[in-house]
Amino acid sequence: MHNALNRVQTTFGFFTTCAFTLAAIVALLSLIPQPVPTSPPSASISVRNVQVVKGRPHYYAAKREEYAQIRFDLDADLSGLFTWNTKQLFVYVTANYPSGKDGKGEMSEAVIWDTIIPATSTPYSLQNLKQKYFPDKKKQKSRGRKDSTAKSKTTDLVKPGIISLKNQKPKYQITDPTGVISERSNATLQVSWNLQPWVGALVWDKGHLGDRVGKWAPGKVGRSEVFEFPPLKGTKSEAVKDKEGPATPEAGSAAPVVEI
Repeated sequence: MHNALNRVQTTFGFFTTCAFTLAAIVALLSLIPQPVPTSPPSASISVRNVQVVKGRPHYYAAKREEYAQIRFDLDADLSGLFTWNTKQLFVYVTANYPSGKDGKGEMSEAVIWDTIIPATSTPYSLQNLKQKYFPDKKKQKSRGRKDSTAKSKTTDLVKPGIISLKNQKPKYQITDPTGVISERSNATLQVSWNLQPWVGALVWDKGHLGDRVGKWAPGKVGRSEVFEFPPLKGTKSEAVKDKEGPATPEAGSAAPVVEI
């Protein structure tokens, strides 16, 4: 005869086995986009303005160095990547430029902008189910009609993954280990994404799953035309300084842009 502890261990082992099997089935089924997207993900990006200044690119920078700020236009339709198993989509823009001033050498990659696009709320999400079967009576009495309108809005399905940015400022500055980034040629901007499902493996646009599932062609879409970093101008670099000392922007924020 098994004692109570053995019975509990057997039940727990059976439960974990069933949970793991169910998670594996969900992960495999998520590789097949359902519903089938009407169009593959697409993106177009173009450079609006490029400036190179000298100063402290971050508040923790130990010395002054050259850094670049790039404004860009971005139009993307990534709605086809959202399925029933999509938790959120991480989209980011990188600047790719060679290590040498002559346009040769190994390519460096730096992120200048990113965003997280969460999946929209559905009628079967935990928040809406809780609001439907376990409503907050106090809020209903205080809000009245406002609460009912808010409830209807939570179940509205909005098409996520549509991005349209004009003259967007960068979130992060571009620096180089040498401290000099001016007069670099053969630079481009690239749009990339990372799909994060509720259950399953992460899907990258440059990976095998990204090319198979999302039908994303890296290098053919989401890449700007070739541009060059302008030379550093000493008269313009003075504008990024504070009156009391060097500019020290907050972490993750772009430094003041100097209009040419």
